[in-house]
Amino acid sequence: MSDNADFYGLISFLLTSARGCIDEPKMYGPFRLVNATNRVIELLGHRGLDDDFLKQIRTKLDEIEGIDLNDEEFFIKSLDDLILAVVNKVGKL
Repeated sequence: MSDNADFYGLISFLLTSARGCIDEPKMYGPFRLVNATNRVIELLGHRGLDDDFLKQIRTKLDEIEGIDLNDEEFFIKSLDDLILAVVNKVGKL
């Protein structure tokens, strides 16, 4: 398997997700973006480029991915919390 196979898999996922968002229910798109973020962090980990902060983000993303699609309030709150955590981290870099 080539070094770029994981990235081609991610690109395929993103493109098919974009196509799926046209016809799928409203909440599928945001869930797909959460999944894509999780995949990016996973790829970083495979290359030894993740850190404790990204691992914590990944754990929270796993929790979000495990919720009921109808629980929009939890989903939005969880995303808002993650965004704030990432903004704070980026501000300290």
